[in-house]
Amino acid sequence: MTTRAERRREMRPGHAKLGRTAPAWTTLALAAAGVLVSAYLTWTKTTGAQALFCSGANACDVVQASRYSTLLGLPTALWGLALYVVTGTLAARGYTAKQWLLALATASAAVAFSAYLTAVSLFVLRAACAYCLISTAIETLILADVIRWWRGVPSLDAIASPPRAAMVGGGATTLAVLLALGAFALSPAGATPYQVALARHLASTGAVMYGAYWCPHCQEQKEMFSDAASMLPYVECDPQGSGARPDLCQQASVKSFPTWVIGDQRLVGTQSLETLAHASRFPGVTTAR
Repeated sequence: MTTRAERRREMRPGHAKLGRTAPAWTTLALAAAGVLVSAYLTWTKTTGAQALFCSGANACDVVQASRYSTLLGLPTALWGLALYVVTGTLAARGYTAKQWLLALATASAAVAFSAYLTAVSLFVLRAACAYCLISTAIETLILADVIRWWRGVPSLDAIASPPRAAMVGGGATTLAVLLALGAFALSPAGATPYQVALARHLASTGAVMYGAYWCPHCQEQKEMFSDAASMLPYVECDPQGSGARPDLCQQASVKSFPTWVIGDQRLVGTQSLETLAHASRFPGVTTAR
């Protein structure tokens, strides 16, 4: 006598012939949404663009300019995108027993890693990035949907009893957190909220920093902003530099690097953050460190 659950398993397309489930459409749809979120965060990180619907330097900008936004030299969001692609690919093909275990491990690691980053953003950076919270929610839903498929995977009982499946998920969770702790411990410090806010303020008020890619003083100036340097209103003057606009430098009569033009003021050479804050009338000038 067969149970209702067994009949449902037998009715899934390809179950008997291929030993796998039908595609997990819910997981696939969630993974696609996660890819879009991660891709967008990767783009804002690499271009220095401000994320939509975020409250400036108090939220997404702070997270994206922190040392936690880069992992092993790549945007952290790009690693998340890779995990979404893996879980989405597995879901699209349908699960065999081994592939379900891989999906469980991947989803568990993704949730653990995202939960760790969420805790860091809330309690260390004190900034809640809406996109990061959305990604955490998506990953949690993916894990729940993967677990939901447990009884429908052919021959899974033979290689993964509930205790073993729990060990796989728990092991992946522990490994993800330990790797994150180790990797971020070796990462350089990221931008502070002040550096992010000042860089955004300079850009929004029409200030311009003219420089050249080979100029050591320009690099020194950018390093004062740490990871927020990508948000600076920078114009490359050397024709061989990336995105060069020598015409703008000529129009501004730039002779030395770096040269700041802030309103009607012209500041030549490397400037302290305080000097730039005063020149641009930045309201947070008293909280520079």
